[in-house]
Amino acid sequence: MRHTSTDSADTADTASSFHSTTLTVAVVAGLVTFGTVAVQLSASGMFLGWVAYGIAATTVRQGYANLASFVIGLALGVGVTLIINALTPSLGLAATGISIFALVAVVMCLRNLAPIDNPLTYFLGITSFFYSQLPPTVGSFALLAVAGAVGATGAAVAGALQTGLAHLRARAAASPSQVSTATERE
Repeated sequence: MRHTSTDSADTADTASSFHSTTLTVAVVAGLVTFGTVAVQLSASGMFLGWVAYGIAATTVRQGYANLASFVIGLALGVGVTLIINALTPSLGLAATGISIFALVAVVMCLRNLAPIDNPLTYFLGITSFFYSQLPPTVGSFALLAVAGAVGATGAAVAGALQTGLAHLRARAAASPSQVSTATERE
């Protein structure tokens, strides 16, 4: 197989793209995490919000629809915890199974409710609440919702920066060919 200078340039462009994307996301994630921890928000809630934003989202609108599903999932987690706590004295361990069955049925029905139709993001919200081990209160919900929103916004910023870098790379790649074409015409 023969390698040309074009192959080397393509490999260098791919490596450059890979490294600039990695660096961009890492810097944004580091800054968002620092801010999250500095104001005593849940770092895990922030990262789950970041992930929720990006699951199957190809636009900012879809990303924030995913965030809405995540926040609804938090509320469902709070609600099902209250239900489990109320039913446990009479049903024992069965209270958890029955409550989770109902919760999953509700979430799966919500998958037809566009644009908040991504069950995975609901489950991330529910998981965020359960994982936090916070009491089922409005304050706990608010704390985790803000952390998730910070994470989703970090993901949106990282995505916008990656898009901007891709446009800059495309312009830079187009410039030499435009220059050589113009030179050939003269």
